[in-house]
Amino acid sequence: MPTATILHRNLPIIEVAEAVLLDELMLDKQVSAMVLTRLSGRVAVVDPSRYDTLIARLRKLGHLPKVEA
Repeated sequence: MPTATILHRNLPIIEVAEAVLLDELMLDKQVSAMVLTRLSGRVAVVDPSRYDTLIARLRKLGHLPKVEA
């Protein structure tokens, strides 16, 4: 039996150039608490209510996230 397809709007994601970078980011307890799930080695879904906090955390860790609307 086929499963239902769920479509989300305005769901924030984080995408990195290499999977190892996302692995390293996920080792940070604050970052990992803001990630809901990983879609692939390079892409993860971010908790929409914590998106701004994640951007600030990434900057504090020395990353320069590119934010696209």
